[in-house]
Amino acid sequence: MSSRQYSRNLFAGVAFAALVLPATAATAQSADAVKEESDVIVVTGVLTPQSPDSVAVTTIDNKIIEESVPVSAAEILKNVPGVYVNSSLGEVRNVVYSRGISANSTDAAAGYYYVSLQEDGMPISNVTFNNFGPDFFYRSDISLASVEALRGGTAVVTGPNAPGGIFNYISKNGKTHPGIEARARFGLEGNGRNPYYRADAYAGGQIGESDLFYSVSGFYRQNEGRADPGYPANRGGQIKGNLVWDYGDGSVKASAKYLDDHNTWNEFLPARNFDDPKLVEGFDRYDSFLIPKAPHKFVTNVGAPEQDWNGRQGAHSKSLAFNLDWEQRFGDGWTVRNNARFVNNKSDWNSSALVFPVQLDDFLTNVFLNTSLDGTYSYRNSNTGALLAEVVKNGGTRTVTANNLPNQAGLPNRVLTEVAFNFHPETTEIMDQLTVSKEFDRGSITLGGFFAHADIDQYGGGAGIGLGTLEDQPQLLDIQLETPDGQIKQVTSPAGFAGIGQRAAGTPFRGEQTQFSIFGGASFELTPGLILEGAARYERIDYSGSNDVQVPNPQSGDPDYGGLDGDPDTLFDNFAVTYNTPFDYDFDLDYVSFSGAATYELSYDASVYVRYSQGKKAPDFGFFTTYDTLNELNNLVPLPQKIQQLEAGLRLKLADLRLSAIPFYSKLSNVGTQQIGTREDGSTYVPPVLFSSTETLGIELEANWDITRDLNLYSAVTLQDAQSKDFAVYVFNSPGESDDTISTVPDGDADNTPRIMTSSTLRYSPGDRFNAFATWRYLGKRAANRYNAFYFPGYHTVDVGANFNISENFTLGANINNLFNSAGVSSFAPAGTLLGALDRQSLTPEAVVADPDQPFNVILSEPRAFFVTASIKM
Repeated sequence: MSSRQYSRNLFAGVAFAALVLPATAATAQSADAVKEESDVIVVTGVLTPQSPDSVAVTTIDNKIIEESVPVSAAEILKNVPGVYVNSSLGEVRNVVYSRGISANSTDAAAGYYYVSLQEDGMPISNVTFNNFGPDFFYRSDISLASVEALRGGTAVVTGPNAPGGIFNYISKNGKTHPGIEARARFGLEGNGRNPYYRADAYAGGQIGESDLFYSVSGFYRQNEGRADPGYPANRGGQIKGNLVWDYGDGSVKASAKYLDDHNTWNEFLPARNFDDPKLVEGFDRYDSFLIPKAPHKFVTNVGAPEQDWNGRQGAHSKSLAFNLDWEQRFGDGWTVRNNARFVNNKSDWNSSALVFPVQLDDFLTNVFLNTSLDGTYSYRNSNTGALLAEVVKNGGTRTVTANNLPNQAGLPNRVLTEVAFNFHPETTEIMDQLTVSKEFDRGSITLGGFFAHADIDQYGGGAGIGLGTLEDQPQLLDIQLETPDGQIKQVTSPAGFAGIGQRAAGTPFRGEQTQFSIFGGASFELTPGLILEGAARYERIDYSGSNDVQVPNPQSGDPDYGGLDGDPDTLFDNFAVTYNTPFDYDFDLDYVSFSGAATYELSYDASVYVRYSQGKKAPDFGFFTTYDTLNELNNLVPLPQKIQQLEAGLRLKLADLRLSAIPFYSKLSNVGTQQIGTREDGSTYVPPVLFSSTETLGIELEANWDITRDLNLYSAVTLQDAQSKDFAVYVFNSPGESDDTISTVPDGDADNTPRIMTSSTLRYSPGDRFNAFATWRYLGKRAANRYNAFYFPGYHTVDVGANFNISENFTLGANINNLFNSAGVSSFAPAGTLLGALDRQSLTPEAVVADPDQPFNVILSEPRAFFVTASIKM
């Protein structure tokens, strides 16, 4: 039986069970116990607060969050079925998607493309583009009360351009969580190598005898991560608070947050063996390839002011946010809710980028280094002056004549590319959502609107590119050229960088994004137990802005030109560029999404539902930042992708067991590939758009079982089969349309979408003084790219923890993440050339068969880490 047939049979079987099983099991639980379970109300993925009978929402409560030590806020979502989370890079740049909706979000630069990360019901940011996502501006801390995670379905009508899911991180407030809490945590990450320090505090409660309730919280954390880069991997914190006025028939909540944090992330490491990837001999998973601090001055372009760059800064993210939430109950079932948010998010990057092992003669790397002149290039350790390599360039040939570089046995003639990434994105956003709802005896109706406007700006580039030694905490190389006539020219600056004032990355741009939505929905109890519901959303998004285009300096080809410092022999600043802004753009897109469901309550403890949802996903702002020619502007147009989902759900509550089974079908289509061709007369043309799709069949299972009074088991299991279809690109041969061909990617498994994902936690709580847990997770094998060139093997992790209540107010906890120190591959990049490393979709099965021992680059999962936590609650 094929995997596709297996998935279809699985889907049909569970759907049948969803209709049959509740009738036999509905009497197994007492009414009192059922009432306690039925009190669960969610606010995510619904137009008004309700029980989650007809939506695929999982609530992760405070107890689970407090007991674990997640690497990032996204890692909490590993407890949710149907949701794929890649947090292997660290606290930021995570990848999150659900139900195979992933075509544009498998890379960390766009990890939240299809989903909305929210804080108290509003997006952290309503704008995403490459290397600008919501997890730069959200940190979970002691004030986190719960997380509600919606997979697909109603996200098309309840989320702003986020059809893949909504993940709502809900904060404590002084009314629901009065008291004082403090927590201090010490850890050793990287299998006990690198220290971790963190402190959190929270206070909340009623103000006197008034109707006002306050809360204030914050944290500070510093650590070196799993691989010590020679400076803190993460350092910083936040302070936040809210004030609630409960005046009887309604409430007002004002919230504020200020985040100031520095973050780095783990870079790729070299590996071999496509069947069972292992790091190349001489390297281990605790090596850091991050750029050295290397402080230096630079300019972004000719005529620009001088700036400072220091790799210790990492990505320095700041977020200032204010929320104002109002709810008014007018009686007779009428309720008005308004949620407003103002946020300024900015991130100043002094970090590494394009960190890959390349050979000394790599073409693109040498273009960036501006090493076009013939002669002998010497490569020295910039700290010690020791000669590490020599390369003779003669015309188009480069020959390595000396090599004393480290770790050359497995990767000969290789060094690390290290771009000093200078990137400064900033958005200032306002958002507002208003809903008016009316409840009546047999249903409800809700109408509402959403508005968001963002001013967007990014400046950057010009801080240079260097080469580093291929080792833990790499040393930058000092590169010098001796020309055939004996002239000495300095290729790199004293700090170790070439290309000062050139754009290695970080194109400046600015723009605006305005979004307006109108939505409405209703539910109606058609007969006792049978509830019909439907909702629709009209979305309009306007994008406008301009991009700066790099213009080469014509003087750079003059051997007498001295560059920024006036010295012709210091090549590192002789190629600084200028910028121009050749055009403005202005686009708008609009579309309608809808979702409908039928829910049947077989009894107080059992229900089934079926839901169909259809929506679209407009391009994020990153699509528009890539325009750099008028031809692109005139010919490449934004195209919304289409999402369709069909799901059927069974929810069952027994005396000691709560079950949920949701088989689903998900289709992402209209994923367009647009390219520009050139004719003999120089004019351009755009051939028809090539459309591709991804279809996923699967089932999400949840079980929460009180095995005994003291022992509980929670399991979330996802079984799915995601297939990509019709991915292709044009190959332009001679000028003109006549001999254009299409290169197709064979249909196959969708990349980086596992067939099996499980998370199971066994929790033992024998009394008030002690509890312990063990969490086992399994991530099944995944296709490495669309070509299915090879597969990442599945892997297991086990986390354990225990808490000891020393007194009524004082608790000591201990955690070990990844107890058995398993190493799973979560991402890869091809090796060989810098250009090849930037395109993981280029590796084919034929290339793997032709050279099975070729190196490639991998990101590995987080290694074992140890934590001890002391907590006080009063």
